[in-house]
Amino acid sequence: METQVCPNCGHENLARAIFCFQCGAKLDEPPVVRGIHRHQEHLEDAMRYLHGREEALAPDLVRKLHEVRGKLPPPIDGEPLTCLSCGTLNRPQARFCVGCGASLTLPDDAEAAVLVPRAAARSDVGRIRENNEDRVGLWARRGVLLALVADGMGGAVAGEEASRLAMEAIQADFLGVARGSELLNELSDEEIAEKLRIAVRRANRAVIHRTSEHPEYQGMGTTITLACVRDSRATLVHVGDSRAYLVKGREGWINQITDDHSFVEALLAAGHITREQAAIHPMRNVLYRALGQFDDTDADVYTRRLEEGDRLILCTDGLTRNVSAEEIAEIARRSDEPDTIAQELLDLANMRGGQDNISVIVMVMERAEAIEPGQRPDPILLNPTEIGLYQGPVDDVESLERETLELPAVELSDQEDPDELDEDDE
Repeated sequence: METQVCPNCGHENLARAIFCFQCGAKLDEPPVVRGIHRHQEHLEDAMRYLHGREEALAPDLVRKLHEVRGKLPPPIDGEPLTCLSCGTLNRPQARFCVGCGASLTLPDDAEAAVLVPRAAARSDVGRIRENNEDRVGLWARRGVLLALVADGMGGAVAGEEASRLAMEAIQADFLGVARGSELLNELSDEEIAEKLRIAVRRANRAVIHRTSEHPEYQGMGTTITLACVRDSRATLVHVGDSRAYLVKGREGWINQITDDHSFVEALLAAGHITREQAAIHPMRNVLYRALGQFDDTDADVYTRRLEEGDRLILCTDGLTRNVSAEEIAEIARRSDEPDTIAQELLDLANMRGGQDNISVIVMVMERAEAIEPGQRPDPILLNPTEIGLYQGPVDDVESLERETLELPAVELSDQEDPDELDEDDE
C-alpha cells in the first residue's frame, strides 16, 4: 500500500493525505518543531528547563513562571474539533479555528434561522479492557460538521490499528482545500452521500491492504458510522453494529437510524428470536459486514431532517450493551449541553460494568441566533501556530512581553553528562 511519511514526526500516512494524521503537519512542507503559539513556546521551554532544577533557581523567578503559565488555557477536555481547512485541533465548542481563523460549526454570516450543531465526543476504555480499540472524530468548516465513531476488532493491537486506519482514511478524503472542504455546504444531499460512501470504500481498502502486508493483523476489522450535518440535513453512512440515534427535541421519542450488521440482528428481523433473546445470544457480537472483511463492502446510507432541539447521537456497542435506547433518550433530554450528555452516558455504561470500550458523540441542534458567535482570533496570532498540537491563544499576551525573565545557567556536577541532559530535554 502506497504511503507518505511525515517529514515532521515520521508517521506513515495514507497516500491521499494532505496533512499528517499524527501531528497535523502539512506533508509537502518542511518539518516543524512544535505546535504551540510562539509566546507559549518560550514559556514551555522554560518550564521544561525548570523540571528538577527548582531549588537551583531564585524562588521569585520560579513563582513568576508558574503564575504566567497558570494564565494559559488548560488542555482540551474531551475529543477535539478538527478544522477541515487546515487540520488544527480546536476545543469542541470553538466557533473559529485557532490555527487559520476559519469558521467551524457556525457558518459565515449565518442567518438567524439556520440550524447549527453543537457537538461533543467522548471515548472511554471501560472497566474491563486495558486498551481502547474505539476511535471518535469531529471535523468542521463553515457550518458543516463531520462526526465519526469506529469500533475496531480482531484483538487489542489489530483492533486499534483497524479503527485508526478507518479514521485516518476518512480524514484524508475530507481534510484540506484540495479535498473540497470549502465546498461541502454547496453540494446536494446525493453528492454528499456519494462522497461519504467513497470515503468509506477507501477506508475499507486501507484496512484490507494493511492486513495483506502485515500477517499479524490477520482478521482485523472495524465498524464505522459517519455523519455529515449541514443545517437541517443529516446524511449518514454506516457499516457494522455501532449505532446512530435521533432523539426528537419536541416529542422526546428516540429512533435508531442505523441497522446492525450482525447475525443476531438478522435473526431478530426475520422473527426467529425475540429482542430479549437477542440481548443474551452467544453470537450477538458476530458481524456479517465490517470494514476489512471483503473488497466490495459497501455502506448503508441514511438521511434525516433535523429540527431545533433534536439530538443526534453516534455510539459504539459499549454503550448500547449497557444502556437502553429509552435511557439514552431520557439522558439526552435532561441537558442542552452535548458534553454533559456524553459524559452521563459514559458514566452510566461504566456503572453497569463497562465490559467494552465506550464511545459517544452527541450533537445538539440549535438556531444560529441562540449561539454566541465568539470572536475570530487575531490574524497576528495565526501565522506561527503550527498544525495539530493545539494550544489556545494567550489571553494576556502583553503580560508575557512586559518583563523578560532570565534563566541563570546551572552548574553541572561531575556526575552529570551534558549530552544526556540534552537528550532528556528533547
